[in-house]
Amino acid sequence: MKMQLLLKRLVKHPLGALYGTLLGFVAFFAATPMFRSGMWDAASVDLIMAGILIALMLRTLVCTFRKKTQVSHRIFAWGMLVVANILALLPSHDFPGSLSTAFAFALLICAFVLYFSGPVLAAACILPTLWCCVFMPYHEEFMLLFSYPLRLSATLLSSLLLKVCCVEVVYSGTSLHFPGLDIAITDACSGINQLDAFILIAFIAVEILHTRMTWKLLHFAFIVPALIVGNSLRIVVTILLYQVLGETVLQNTWHIALGYMQIILAFLIFLVIGKLFRTVSVEIAENKTC
Repeated sequence: MKMQLLLKRLVKHPLGALYGTLLGFVAFFAATPMFRSGMWDAASVDLIMAGILIALMLRTLVCTFRKKTQVSHRIFAWGMLVVANILALLPSHDFPGSLSTAFAFALLICAFVLYFSGPVLAAACILPTLWCCVFMPYHEEFMLLFSYPLRLSATLLSSLLLKVCCVEVVYSGTSLHFPGLDIAITDACSGINQLDAFILIAFIAVEILHTRMTWKLLHFAFIVPALIVGNSLRIVVTILLYQVLGETVLQNTWHIALGYMQIILAFLIFLVIGKLFRTVSVEIAENKTC
């Protein structure tokens, strides 16, 4: 019944199908190079995330399709179009200079939505547009950009935790130095390979746990801290196990198992934070009603 109502409302606003189709095509063509290079996992996760964001945008459209745009909104949309043209005319080089073109395309889509469908849907369009038009085409570049800060933070935090555990350690950059052992925290060990999947799972958890946008954004901001803490705990457990079992823990089976432990720990930390936020939001709502 709800699906029939949804389809009827979408038919009354044919631009909704255009918005969804346009972003869907952009996401597909952005994922194609990843499929060709063998990055099937990353491409699939990105496409699933794009589908969820587009569906949420269309859900907003169903609730707001009767609202007409005002003159001020259309003037602002023309202003966005001018900015998009300026960005498109800027000289584009390698990343991050080439982002100007991607942002211009994203701004063009948002301006189009604002002009024809109003500010509410334009606001709902921002996130899926940035994901499909900016993040996905430059997926690998963004991953490399995020990798070093994640590695650096995890190295620092894990060295502090190891010192608390009375382990003699010296850290330098993204390397840990022990008596007779040096460990480098590489890109593969930074948690960056799991970031896509973690963002998808975390986004679904945020949508389930919270209703207000403020709490959603606040909780979502803890994705990176949760990954850093999870990775730091993995490094600490690895070093403690190394002191007991030797080099076995640095080899494939143990390394893979500890990698999964990192994701589980990070997600549990993220869920605990979400539960705390949800408890606080409920208490605030109850106090307001009283």
